[in-house]
Amino acid sequence: MDSSTYCTSIIFGLITLLVVFTFHQAVRGSRLFAALVALWIAIQCGTALAGYFKVTDTIFPRLLLLVVPPALLMAWLFLSGPGKALVDRMNVDLLTMIHVVRAPVEVILYWAFIDKMVPHEMTFSGGNPDILAGLSTPCIYYIGVMRSGMKWRLMVLWNFLCLGLLLNEIFRAVLSVPFGFQTIGLDQPNVLILQFPFVLLPGVVLPILLCAHMVVIRNLVKAHWQEPRFMSSGRAVISHFFQLK
Repeated sequence: MDSSTYCTSIIFGLITLLVVFTFHQAVRGSRLFAALVALWIAIQCGTALAGYFKVTDTIFPRLLLLVVPPALLMAWLFLSGPGKALVDRMNVDLLTMIHVVRAPVEVILYWAFIDKMVPHEMTFSGGNPDILAGLSTPCIYYIGVMRSGMKWRLMVLWNFLCLGLLLNEIFRAVLSVPFGFQTIGLDQPNVLILQFPFVLLPGVVLPILLCAHMVVIRNLVKAHWQEPRFMSSGRAVISHFFQLK
């Protein structure tokens, strides 16, 4: 590992710790969450250091082992009774500010592109505008939360837009990994997320950011939406949603 990759790994590790710590605080310091995440990170790091994910010529993409458990956990959160109760208690403010890390993550991806570890399409100069989510986070927090109280419609709209940016980045990352379904970056595939510590990007960081958007949207809509009895058409409902607070 050269010096630039070593520095990038340290910075990414610190970003991952910040994301995990912030989400831990947002779930009100749940010890169970802390234990599960610590175990999950240890498993990912151990398998990545052993080179498990670098083998890409298997029928079953090993990268799925990074994303399936977080997906199942999110399904439990939003579909089960205990999961919904936990979501109801989450701190919306912290789950908004957590997205500020997306700006430095995009810088790391650009450095990785220079080191020929990800394709150009995964960078902000190659059609991946996810850095805008990170840069806009402090502004949207000030305007939508701190200034004159919670502007929940603005916050929901921003979360939907940034969720779209995040999904765009995830699709680009998945389609550029050197598996049989690769369609992006054929000359420079995404090998970054197959090694330590960057396996934590699809295994921990992106699932937490995705979950944060979904929790904020759900909780704000649940807390503030009042279905008007006299409105039945889709156009009327949309009009009510976008009316001034």
